[in-house]
Amino acid sequence: MHFNIKEIPSTIVKQMQHKNVWQSDCPISIEQLRLVEISHFNFEGNIQSGEIIVLDKLAQSVLKIFEELMVIKFPIHSVYLIDKYEGDDEKSMAANNSSSFNFRMIVGSTKVSMHAYGLAIDINPVQNPYIEIKDDGSVQVHPKSGVDFLNRSNIRPGMVEPIVPIFKKYGFSEWGGNWNKPIDYHHFQVPRSQVNELI
Repeated sequence: MHFNIKEIPSTIVKQMQHKNVWQSDCPISIEQLRLVEISHFNFEGNIQSGEIIVLDKLAQSVLKIFEELMVIKFPIHSVYLIDKYEGDDEKSMAANNSSSFNFRMIVGSTKVSMHAYGLAIDINPVQNPYIEIKDDGSVQVHPKSGVDFLNRSNIRPGMVEPIVPIFKKYGFSEWGGNWNKPIDYHHFQVPRSQVNELI
């Protein structure tokens, strides 16, 4: 098992800039971000390595979250940096990838996402989909394969309901599964009211 926190290597910084995952108008600097190297169980019960970028002040908390997930053998499909998917959240979700930092706006708005501060983490988007509710009452599921997991009373491996208390314990007290519109089952974040004190 491997758990470590380090400053972001220059090779990854260049990659983040090239993929527009970090840009000069980002609300935080590269120096405020940390690379957290973790281990996790996959859905086959094997141990995989992963990497996630978060705000420096929460890096230790994030490391502890993944350590606890290892202890309970919570399965995670993959934990790759978002630049592997060109900074495209839809591509990352479709690949069932868990991630954190990505300089982008909230879907359908001009408001900066908590991911742009490294203060939000997405876990297993297929098992925990994003439910977009349109003004006309129609519903879209992201990723589409997440439609098999709309019944949240039937808890299956990789669904986050059992681990909500772990995220809350380490400061990620807002869970998108409690939202009404949209419903974002894979999303955990620090309360937006804490952004200024953390950055």
